[in-house]
Amino acid sequence: MNKKILIVIGVLAVVVALFFALKNISFAPTTEINEEQSPETNIEKVKINPNITKQTLPLSNDPKDVAWAVFQKYLIYNKSKDIEGVRSVVYKIAPVCEDPKLRIDCEGRMGSAYSYGSTLKKEDFTNVWSDEKQIILSTDFWLESSEDMDQYGRFRSIIFFVKSETGWKLLSFSPTKGGATNKGAASQEEIDARLIRYTEDKDEDGAEDYIEECIPAETKDTCVATNPKIRDTDGDGLWDGVEALMR
Repeated sequence: MNKKILIVIGVLAVVVALFFALKNISFAPTTEINEEQSPETNIEKVKINPNITKQTLPLSNDPKDVAWAVFQKYLIYNKSKDIEGVRSVVYKIAPVCEDPKLRIDCEGRMGSAYSYGSTLKKEDFTNVWSDEKQIILSTDFWLESSEDMDQYGRFRSIIFFVKSETGWKLLSFSPTKGGATNKGAASQEEIDARLIRYTEDKDEDGAEDYIEECIPAETKDTCVATNPKIRDTDGDGLWDGVEALMR
């Protein structure tokens, strides 16, 4: 057989062998990266699963996201009656939970905290006040009335957080913080003005102006007056409403 023909046949054999070998190789699919997609867009997709307690805070640095993640951990720990878990996310634990002899009372309190807190919705907290030391989440005020009891009220839900050496801690929360009054012979305009007087918080520090001025008679002996027009009356970096809860 001609030598040139043998060379051609040999080359063809190698090509065929390579073809079948390559058919058995699995190539990893390529991932398309959109350079126009900002890191913030990816961060917003990171969510905290409230059923998993040992998670880090969301990658988003948005104060509302950070604070809400802490609050959700607090609720889960209360639901599971995990005192040490609660202790890890609050500024200070309730005195009733410090005494092992009062475990039943403590668990009752934890159950109430979960019951009240789990009704709150993140989207309702339209007011977010924050700096490097504190975060306050607050809903807008709403009005309630009970004609049978001749009662009128103005309330908001509010949650306080403070920064500690180990991270953000839940300081306090109230599903219905505000004031109420009897109507009596007063007009509706007088009632509305009275409710605003009881509940207004002009400096947005979480404390009602009425309270900051120590107007309620029952607080005269223990109240520390602060300026309702200035968030941080003593200039120590903590807002008046936050500092009052830390005492």
